[in-house]
Amino acid sequence: KSWSNDRKMVGLIQLIAQKENIEAGKVDGLWGPQTSFAYNSLQELRKHGAVTVFRRPDEGVDVNPNNWPSQKTEQDLISFYGQVGKNQKSIVVPYPHIISWDKTKSVSKITCHTKVGESLVKVLTKVKDHYGMDEIQRLRLDVWGGCLNVRKMRGGTRNSMHSWGIALDYDPDNNQLKWGSDRATFAQPDYNKWWEFWEEEGWVSLGRTRNYDWMHVQAAKL
Repeated sequence: KSWSNDRKMVGLIQLIAQKENIEAGKVDGLWGPQTSFAYNSLQELRKHGAVTVFRRPDEGVDVNPNNWPSQKTEQDLISFYGQVGKNQKSIVVPYPHIISWDKTKSVSKITCHTKVGESLVKVLTKVKDHYGMDEIQRLRLDVWGGCLNVRKMRGGTRNSMHSWGIALDYDPDNNQLKWGSDRATFAQPDYNKWWEFWEEEGWVSLGRTRNYDWMHVQAAKL
């Protein structure tokens, strides 16, 4: 009874979050980071019918059926994949990929490292079977931002995972490097199955693990 109307409103948000099994902390009517997260999650639930699922490197079983190496040292990457730009092959993708920098063109083949090609096709086949082409196009899962590109990491001195052809970017316009889950479309619940298919093969999403560069997925552990 002693709470102000504003505090009662915050308390109500916390109670609703608890009812929806969204962690909001103690129901104290005080607005903090947990309540802010819960409020944003409730908005997402109302809009999309689900809440985005995040995966962190230290959570749960580390699924890695292909034994992808760690990116922590370049020697680990070289030992597994060889030198940058080498051991590449062309693979046929299960559905056409629109080139993000020239959307008037699409490709049916892309170049990637020989060790990731089979896994990549497996993932994209699951995507096609689950979503179908209409949904793939609506969600822009066919807008391709590239794979093999021998270069340094953005703002860094080490080789990018793209240098080995073991990383791919999708829909970079709507999932820019510095965007978090508040702006990146790939953070929305519609894409949860997309990410699950990658993760089943041991691929890592920087968006799902670090909440930036949501366009990017790689066959190297963090």
